[in-house]
Amino acid sequence: MSAPAAGSVADLCRQAHESVGDIGSARSLPAGVYTSPEFYEFEKNSVFRSSWLYLCHESQVPEPGDHLAVTVADEPLLVARDHDGRINVLSAVCQHRGYVITDCDGSSKRFRCPYHAWTYELDGRLVAAPSMGPAHDLDELRRTIALPKLRVEIWHGLVFATLDADAAPLAPTVADADAAIAPYRLGDMVVAETVTIRDLPFNWKNMQENALEEYHTSYIHKGFHENVPADRVVHGAFPPGAGAVYRHAGMIIGGGEPVPGRPTLPVVEGLTEQERHHFVFLAVPPLLFAAIRPDGAKVFRIVPQSAGLTTLTIQFLFPRPTLELDDFDDLLRQQVAMIDTIDQPDLDSNARVYAGLRSSFAPRGQLSPQESSLPQFNRWLLDRYEGAGRPAAGVSA
Repeated sequence: MSAPAAGSVADLCRQAHESVGDIGSARSLPAGVYTSPEFYEFEKNSVFRSSWLYLCHESQVPEPGDHLAVTVADEPLLVARDHDGRINVLSAVCQHRGYVITDCDGSSKRFRCPYHAWTYELDGRLVAAPSMGPAHDLDELRRTIALPKLRVEIWHGLVFATLDADAAPLAPTVADADAAIAPYRLGDMVVAETVTIRDLPFNWKNMQENALEEYHTSYIHKGFHENVPADRVVHGAFPPGAGAVYRHAGMIIGGGEPVPGRPTLPVVEGLTEQERHHFVFLAVPPLLFAAIRPDGAKVFRIVPQSAGLTTLTIQFLFPRPTLELDDFDDLLRQQVAMIDTIDQPDLDSNARVYAGLRSSFAPRGQLSPQESSLPQFNRWLLDRYEGAGRPAAGVSA
């Protein structure tokens, strides 16, 4: 038996309405929103070109000239700190012939296109275009040409940008999550290690959904998640127009206290006893998911390559005093090694779910109260799907 056709984009959007609302009536999203290449092309515009995209933590570009390259929805982008200390997000596409200037992280005084040596300042301004005269006046080129610049917002040290110049500001949409994460002082933390895993065989939404729900933790993570039991989770509010989905997860053993099989790290200064006994799991879709602990954070950037392939970047954040510990390198190695025990089972589960969604028998399953974040995420998606008729305004040059 061959798999049935996914249905048109419009049909899939209509079916997705059954995935929001009360947890007793909401169903999982239709399989085609994950597996259909046509639907992924629709999401490029409806989701990725209209939303605020998490790119990095500001500690990853600490000095003028530091830059980081990220490609999202076929848009090569550069996050760069300029000589005035500002963080800019620029298109990495040279405005001469379309060459992608760089797809690597690094540090430089200016961006120089290897193709014809057109050169740009760290804020995107054109400064050099050799051999263009006498047909073109260099001063005029400098006045009229620059790398396109995106709007940027930095929220608790997390750098976001949007390809839509008319997008509503990010900060008001995530205000409900502010109080939940503010005590952990994410903006004061530093990225100590980054791990990137490419070609993961699932849809980007599979990763967000798995991260957002606690139902699976009692089973997939049995033996490793007992300190944060699913029955201690409290889901955050999700008012109309919200841009963040989050939940509090109560800990049996608080931060800074030894937990078998895990490294013990000092907690963020100033936390209350209650805050020392809570994780916060936070998504700012489409790209960000974060597990914020009393002693640090693990931040995931979830970037689709296609309908069925995803790149995951995992960033390990810690308070600055933690980085100064004599045994920090060993503690960091232990934390990174836990990718195999904690994250790999999730990645394997996502791949198996995606394989199931390609089946003729893919379900529209009922949801558990321990999956209450999923109708919230689905509501976020539907808001973007339904707003797709509004043309994107582009970016400034």
